[in-house]
Amino acid sequence: MRIADVHAHIFPAQIAEKASRSIGAFYDIPMAADASSDVLLAQQKAAGIEKTLVCNSAVSAGQVEHINTFIASECRAHPEFVGLGSLMPGMEDWQEELDRIEAFGLKGVKIHSDFQRVDLDAPEALEMYRAIAKKGFIVLFHMGDDRYDYSAPKRLLHLKRLVPDLRAIAAHFGGYQAWEASLACPQPEGVWYDTSSSLMFLSPDMAKRMLDRFGVERFLFGTDFPMWSPKEEVARFLSMDLGLSDSEKQSILFDHFAQLFL
Repeated sequence: MRIADVHAHIFPAQIAEKASRSIGAFYDIPMAADASSDVLLAQQKAAGIEKTLVCNSAVSAGQVEHINTFIASECRAHPEFVGLGSLMPGMEDWQEELDRIEAFGLKGVKIHSDFQRVDLDAPEALEMYRAIAKKGFIVLFHMGDDRYDYSAPKRLLHLKRLVPDLRAIAAHFGGYQAWEASLACPQPEGVWYDTSSSLMFLSPDMAKRMLDRFGVERFLFGTDFPMWSPKEEVARFLSMDLGLSDSEKQSILFDHFAQLFL
């Protein structure tokens, strides 16, 4: 089967180890690897993954320009990568940075409301989201955390009511550690889901319920590297009893990614 990963994080080599440790500390989870491009490329190859959507999330406005320049340079250097830019909701000059993201050939924006400590549907971000939608970009939203409300599933539903043309991916089956809330809050058309940081926590029955309710046609495979090993995540997806046909597995593993990003 062909495989693409819709959710991976990379950082410059000189800070990759520190950045990975920081992510691990935030979630109290040991990281599977350092989040450098070289490590990801090696692990991607070992897992049989052809393409990976790479990103990371600014936690201050001052980081945005550097992140976008870095992600764009890595995508130019490595054809295995497809990139997302970063924006900080409420930042000044977001219009200029959004134009840079477009000029770089990146495919959209990653938003991690819990890292950024800003509500996903914050009023100060609505104009930015409308401009993102106008460009036809996709936003990969980190979704859910039982410790916070910034990225609760209900907030993406509210945002879509305010900006109905916005296309988005709701990571982690729509709500990390908030899967019951995600199941109770189906997202509207124009929102997809990824499988990242979920399969090791969800029972097969719960995963099936979510796939059935949201629709297999709206799911993409993701690893959340460096949190988890891409090879192990591929094996976990293929071995889990989700009641999927081979063609449905292929659509989640690659076809939907290709439709959105290739």
